[in-house]
Amino acid sequence: MELIEQQLSAFLLVFVRLTAFFVSAPVFSFRGVPNQFKIGLALALAFISYSLVPDTGPIPLDLGFILYAVKEALVGLLLGTILQLLFYTVQVAGGMIDMQLGLALANVIDPRTGAYVPLTGSFKNVLATLFLLSTNGHHMIIRGILASYQAVPIDRAWLSFGSEPLVQLVMKVFSYMFMSGFMIAAPVVVAIFLVDLSLGIIAKTVPQFNIFVVGLPIKIVSGLLILFIVLPGFYYVLSGLFGKMFAAMSDMMKLLGGL
Repeated sequence: MELIEQQLSAFLLVFVRLTAFFVSAPVFSFRGVPNQFKIGLALALAFISYSLVPDTGPIPLDLGFILYAVKEALVGLLLGTILQLLFYTVQVAGGMIDMQLGLALANVIDPRTGAYVPLTGSFKNVLATLFLLSTNGHHMIIRGILASYQAVPIDRAWLSFGSEPLVQLVMKVFSYMFMSGFMIAAPVVVAIFLVDLSLGIIAKTVPQFNIFVVGLPIKIVSGLLILFIVLPGFYYVLSGLFGKMFAAMSDMMKLLGGL
């Protein structure tokens, strides 16, 4: 009976970490994915991966078990959030582009999150999601969370969630998100700046030219044209971004595990 209780407590902790991860990780946390699917996927993976979890010490099912469960939920949320933070890079880039194109007010509802997002940001989010799925990135995400049980054992009562190296990693990822977003948006932003400069010169040299009527269509057409021209470069940046995303997840696991 004691052996069954120990195995059950370890299985429940595995299930808690997987569930917390799937409600915060890219692709799996989308609003269009039913909650029943997320819980069912976490339960199925818990059954499959339970044998991969290292042997743990006794974890009794008492009030102390709540502390273990909270710790596992925080681990899953942190690992999922660090991935989601870098995935938001394309949305940041889309916001910069829409600001230059004059489309910042034309937001649409993102079916993934239910929030209002810029037009270009929503378009790039769809492309990034399809690129992640086409390169089996979702498999890498699942492998990453399963590997976390080797780095962060479930029988440890608590972890240093507020340690300085962990905070530095989050800040580093946060700054990298904005830097990558600017890299993605830079070609369009620079091109639109040159268009604005040209329109300003025309408005000064030819005062009869109604720049306010033709300026906005020219900016939109030029921006969309540049956007499709640099699309291959967008996928190149995405490849490096996803590599950085999985590297950040690995670093997070090492810091949480004290390795």
